[in-house]
Amino acid sequence: QDESLGSDQTVNTYWQRIKEYFDERNTSGHFRSSDSLRQCWSTINAECQKWAGCLSNVARMNPSGC
Repeated sequence: QDESLGSDQTVNTYWQRIKEYFDERNTSGHFRSSDSLRQCWSTINAECQKWAGCLSNVARMNPSGC
């Protein structure tokens, strides 16, 4: 969200900033490290990629007469 940093930050800095954002808004009381948040995102992203692939396959089917 900070355009001044963009891609000029390291991966660790990026995830540290995400952790800070998470900590500011976390009302659950559960602690999450930046590595934990990264792993959660990795799992979510993998599943979203599968979903996007399925949607793409359906869009390519284009059955006649439907």
